[in-house]
This record gives sequence, C-alpha cells and structure tokens, in this order.
Amino acid sequence: MKKFLKITAAIVILLLIFFAGVLKYRKYQAGQTLIPQNATGIIKINVDELYQTIALNMLGNPGYYFKSDVKKANAIKIDKYATGLSVPASIYFYTLAGQPLGTVFSRLELKNSADFENFAKNVLHLQIIKKAKGISMAKSRLGNFVLCYNNKAVAMVITPQIKGFDTILTNILNQKKMVRVAESPFKEVLDQKQHVVFANTKNNGWIDFKSGSVNFSNVFLAKDILPATQSVHHQFNQNSTVSFWLNANLNPGNHKVYKFKNFNLEQDSLIKYYNGKLDFEWTNSITQTDSIITYEYNDDFEKVEKISLQKRNIPSISVNFGSKGNGLKNYLAKQGLINLDSNVVNKNAFPLYKVFVSSNQENLNFSTVKNQNTLTSNVTSTDFLYLNVDLMKLAQRLETPFVTSYFKTLKNLEVKGKFLDSKKVKIDGKLELKNRDINSLYQILKSL
Repeated sequence: MKKFLKITAAIVILLLIFFAGVLKYRKYQAGQTLIPQNATGIIKINVDELYQTIALNMLGNPGYYFKSDVKKANAIKIDKYATGLSVPASIYFYTLAGQPLGTVFSRLELKNSADFENFAKNVLHLQIIKKAKGISMAKSRLGNFVLCYNNKAVAMVITPQIKGFDTILTNILNQKKMVRVAESPFKEVLDQKQHVVFANTKNNGWIDFKSGSVNFSNVFLAKDILPATQSVHHQFNQNSTVSFWLNANLNPGNHKVYKFKNFNLEQDSLIKYYNGKLDFEWTNSITQTDSIITYEYNDDFEKVEKISLQKRNIPSISVNFGSKGNGLKNYLAKQGLINLDSNVVNKNAFPLYKVFVSSNQENLNFSTVKNQNTLTSNVTSTDFLYLNVDLMKLAQRLETPFVTSYFKTLKNLEVKGKFLDSKKVKIDGKLELKNRDINSLYQILKSL
C-alpha cells in the first residue's frame, strides 16, 4: 500500500512539474509574439490564467458546473464548430498610429484553415472574398469586423469607423515591420497576471475575473482634472439605489463650449461658478403627475386642445452642484436651462421628468422631488470620486425586462478614484455578483 501511495504521489508531482513547464514555455512563446512597430496601445488577454482560474473554481464547485440547468426535453441543441484557431497563452490586441479611435487589430495562428473558414462563414456569418496569392478576406455585413487570412494565420480588425484596412491587415498577416512584445514599449504587461491587461502612453489597467466578482483598476494621466482643495461629499442615504460624488476641478483656459440641443454652455463660465463638488443620488421611485396635451375636434370640426393629468412612477433623483453664490444658477437661467419664475428646468432641455431647482450660497440642487432640501452636511474622504450602484435595486426600479435581464446575476458595483499625484489618477472598482462562489466570467457568459 505504501509503495502504491509513493508511486501515485510521484506521478502527481511529475504531472504538476510537466504542466508547470508547459505553462512556462507557453508564457515564453507569448512574449515572442510580434506586434506592429507603430502600435500605440496593447490589450493582453491572459488565456492560460483564465483557464487555470476557472479550472480551480470548477474543482471546488463541481456540482454547479456539471449540473443540468434544463430538463432533457427542453434541452437546446447547439451545433459545435471547430474554430481552426491555435490559441496561445496570451492573445494580443493593439491600436495603431493614425487609425480611428477605438479600432483594434490582432493576429492569430491557424491550425486548420478549412475549419477556420467554415467557422467564419457559418458561425460568424461573414462574407468570404477570395483574393490573389493565397489570401482571403472575410467581412461582416456592416464592415466593422474584417479578417484577412491564409492557410497559416489570420489578421483581424474591429472598428467603429468603416474604412479600407486591406493593406494594414496584409502587413500584419505577413508580419511586416513588427517587433516582439518582450522588446516593445509594452513589455511590462508580460509579467502582469491579471486576466485582461491594457496599456498605452496614457493608461495602464487591468480586469480580473474572481469568484463572485470582477475587479478592475486603471491608472491614467489627470490632464485637465485638478484636485479639489478639500475632498468632501454630502452624506447619502444608506439605502440609495445609486450614489455618486466627485470632488475635482477642471483646468480652465481652453474656452471649450458644450453644445446640448439648442443650448450652449461655456466651460470657462461653468468653472467660474463651480466650486469642485458634484453629488448624485437616486433613492427610490416616486409618483409624479404630468400634464398631457392632446388635440381633438369639436362639433364644428375645430381643433381643440385637451389637457389631462397622468400619474407615473419616476426615479427620485437629486443632483447637487457646488456653486459660488447664485452665479451658476443665474448663468444657467441666462442660457435658458432654468426658469427662475417657477424654479423648474426647461422642458426642452430635459423632457423626461419635471425637474425642480433649489439653491443656497454654496449649492445648486436639481431634483425630481419638489422642495428638496439642499444638502448641507459634509463627510471627508481620501477619494476624489466614488460610485455605488445597487444593481438589484436598479433592476427593480427600471422595470424594463430588456434591460433587467442582463442584471439577473449582478449584485453591486463600487468604484473609487484617487489622485496619485498632481499628474495621475487611479480608479479601482469591483462588480459583485449574486453567487459569490462561482467564477464571475463564467456566470456572466452563462447569463447571456
């Protein structure tokens, strides 16, 4: 028996050493991946780290992963297609100089080009276009997703702006003017073990899919965001659906104009009257009565206006701006956003609900509740930004099945922001799911 246990232990240890070696070699290979020399940003998806995380979670919760969610009679048959892709330890997406904002490129090796083409045509529903020299193109109907491939690899682009990317994709496919990730300006991402890592000259962040939560962080240049003299916020209701506050000033001097419908707001004027404090709170739902105007014809066939009252449930929302005296209120009234006679926001500016306005020497408050008390109590904080969303309450308040169906696995979102120095800002966040034991990515994908 002892001999059997020793042999078993030795086999387990050897298997662990073997898998550790394989993972280390795959990580080394990922570092040798080539990316364009003119890459301005990179996104790394740690495939092996994701596999390990979900595998360990699966071992700890086998009953959840292997149970049948539906009866056999109602089971949905899913056709499985081989993708033909060779999945590396890490998949890299990158942005390129001179290309539209939000456009990302990538390249993957193929292990079976026939399977890949079948996948592109029948699963992704792309239009296949054969080209010369063994190169084919595949495009989505809108043209915002394009593949360029041969029998060895595929280059791809995802873009919000439709334009010709054929030359760029061909160069990526043939690996022209490329550099290894390990020798690029983004080599630091190689040692980051979070599941998704992104970096460019102005940002560096990550996303991690933990058991029961999605954690994320981002460090970026503050640019025109300036720390407030003192970081304080108003005391919120502990049972709020959404609460948010921001303590920061904007760097004046660029004379920017914000255009909203037929209203123009000058940034310099807003900064002049704004004292660096902003609060938002959504507590619950209230009933608001609106006047509904309709038209009908009388006995003389004359068009007559008819006014009726309609009650509806709306969010109980309060938005509070820190202001210097009544300057901000008077400026917004001058621009036509506020009616000073009724202290109500112009219906043309915000037609959804009736929004009431109240103010004192330090605050300007907008609220869907009439005679809302202007907040006066302050709480100090080391953060300059905070957001908390009770997603379970939000799903109930929205009462929209199309939206709330996406919230069925979600519980709470919390985001905090700090100034690292006068030049950088760090944002940390946590998205909690209802099931604390199961991997968050698996839960989210399963709920779609």
